[in-house]
Amino acid sequence: MSFLTSSAKSSGDLESGKKSAGVTITTDVESEKTSRPVLGRRKTSERATGTSTSTEKLVYDGEEDALTKIGNFLYKVHSASILTRYALYILPVAALLAIPVALTATVYGERKAGNIRLLGLFIWIEIIWFALWMCKLIAHGLPFIFEAVAGLISGGIRKYSLVLISLEIPVSLFLWSIVSYATTHVICVFNSKDVCSNESWFQTLQTVFKAGIVVAAIFLAEKTIIQLVSINYHRKTYHEKIKESKKLIKLLDLLYDASRTLFPEYCHEFEEEDAEIQGNTLADVRTQLAKAGVQTKVFDNMGRVRDKMTAAFGAMASDIAGKQVFSTTSAHNIVIEALETPRASKALARRLWLSFVGEGRDVLLKQDLIEVLGESRLVEAEEIFALLDRDANGDVSLDEMTLLIVNAGQDRKNRASSMHDISQAIAVLDRLLSLVVLVAIAFVYATFFSKTFASKTTQLWTTFTGLAFAIGGTVTEFLGCCIFLFVKHPYDVGDRVTITDTELIVERISLMYSVFRRIDTNSTLQIPHNIANTLWIENISRSKAMKERLTLAVAATTSHDDILTLHGELTKFVTSDENRRDFQPDFEVELRSVGDLKQLDLRVEIRHKSNFSNETVRNMRRNKFMCELLSAARRIPLEPPGGSAAPLGDPSNPAYSVAVSDLEGVAARERKRVEVEGARLVPAGGRYEDLVMQQEGGVSSGLKAFGGAAGSLLGRRGSVRSGEIGRRSGDASMLGR
Repeated sequence: MSFLTSSAKSSGDLESGKKSAGVTITTDVESEKTSRPVLGRRKTSERATGTSTSTEKLVYDGEEDALTKIGNFLYKVHSASILTRYALYILPVAALLAIPVALTATVYGERKAGNIRLLGLFIWIEIIWFALWMCKLIAHGLPFIFEAVAGLISGGIRKYSLVLISLEIPVSLFLWSIVSYATTHVICVFNSKDVCSNESWFQTLQTVFKAGIVVAAIFLAEKTIIQLVSINYHRKTYHEKIKESKKLIKLLDLLYDASRTLFPEYCHEFEEEDAEIQGNTLADVRTQLAKAGVQTKVFDNMGRVRDKMTAAFGAMASDIAGKQVFSTTSAHNIVIEALETPRASKALARRLWLSFVGEGRDVLLKQDLIEVLGESRLVEAEEIFALLDRDANGDVSLDEMTLLIVNAGQDRKNRASSMHDISQAIAVLDRLLSLVVLVAIAFVYATFFSKTFASKTTQLWTTFTGLAFAIGGTVTEFLGCCIFLFVKHPYDVGDRVTITDTELIVERISLMYSVFRRIDTNSTLQIPHNIANTLWIENISRSKAMKERLTLAVAATTSHDDILTLHGELTKFVTSDENRRDFQPDFEVELRSVGDLKQLDLRVEIRHKSNFSNETVRNMRRNKFMCELLSAARRIPLEPPGGSAAPLGDPSNPAYSVAVSDLEGVAARERKRVEVEGARLVPAGGRYEDLVMQQEGGVSSGLKAFGGAAGSLLGRRGSVRSGEIGRRSGDASMLGR
């Protein structure tokens, strides 16, 4: 149950553009109304099937722990404005620090730390306490200043204010370390300069804060790199996808509102669809009971009662808070909830499609949307239809709309999982870089405090060189994985990819490896990123409309007209009303080769209107086309290589022998020789040039030139009998064939 609630929340935050924490804590309705912290432990509830399938929030059924007066005070402080909170944080401690300042200024005025009066030290401590919170307040206001200034230059860089928001603590520590070092001279205000310059602890204090500036700068640089990697990666990978998803959901909200206007919720036309859309948490229970013959009407109404009660509380809360709260009946919330499950998504698609399609028609047209939404919303109607009509064929079928909405819900889930995996990978990268920063901090302090450290630089570099050889492979692998994941990023969670001719589905992405599921065996496969970085990766899900090529071998006696007939029959198939949503009208049949003169190799190229990410849809379309290809080949007909006649010895083609005399055999062979010789364009021993000269009056100049070139290539083989040339003069007509 916690998983379902966390997924729903992460999906909502994803589309709203907000970042959510790694752990989602669900509270009951009353705690959401008051926004007060409730202490306790939740218990799971059991349903009729023995497992909880509802997405209702689980509540603690015991007594609520009441907050004490101190708890209420701290809660009010936390809920106050930032200035009020900072004042309550600063002033009590400042008052306590003022006590030693007053004592060292009056009663203990001559007390010293070494040769330096304590009064200056306590004043400096008071200053750096105020400076800490002032630096934090400045770091808190930097994003707003950056947005105002960047907005004057370019609106595109204003998004980087999110980086400054995440870097509030590192920036405040860096500024505070600078202020602390710059104000150390306050300690010596009540003493001469010679006294402070000779005091060892004062010099050590200055060295600590001087090194602290470098350390804070390194820490700030590391966090800045992590934030820039995160924001640039998410902007490059998910910005357009989230933008398209928001646009689609907004248009679905508009369609659902119009559908409810035409057909109220739970009307007899859409009672079943509305029960699945708004009460999908009990859908599995209803199905099982319906199969058992149990009346499920009470379950159909449970979702309605729950939503009505929540909406009633939401109306009261909205009046009090001045904003929309618990609006379960809003179109946006209903659409978002329906996209969570494929079953509810299909029900939503059916309701929307059946609400707008004209009576007696089986497709949705643009005019239907205009009639329902009105001429005043013509632009919105055209935008909605362009979004629904992905194949641009002028209408939208029920299957097309169902596939669009189901894929939209699945894409939201995959995107949320991918963002979660990448966030974990960035967190791992942050921890590894933090380890590097820790080592750098140690070297910084060693450089500032050790006088002999600089003299041992050569020895340290020798050690580093040996260490580099020891861990060089690991560092190379780590850098290669980072470049592969954050720079190249060839796939996301849920994508269908082909790696080394193996079809895979991306299940999970980590910093050093990815987990896949094989399509052919459904087994789990893990590939390290440094290995995948060297492989060809074909991303099917990111591809646009794809095409497929099929090879077909036919008999060598197939004519050009038969090939054109095949092209026409297949073109008629892909442009028919029932297939034009699946295939593009562009179609090609290409003669690839003639092989060994015994067959013709044809290549048929079909162009789909989508990619092959959905295996079920792809197989259905491919099977349909393959059946039509075979049927068209039989109708023409196209003969296979070797012909389609029955083999010798078959009852329809019996084999038998006939005895003839030697004279008849010799005469038959001579007739065959003469027949073969008569079929030749140029007689044996003849020249093609002489044939061209004989037909000079009936051929073109281009043919004569070709004949001359052919004669020069063939060479002169001697004269040819004029009787033979004259006898073959009628065969020149074969050139035009």
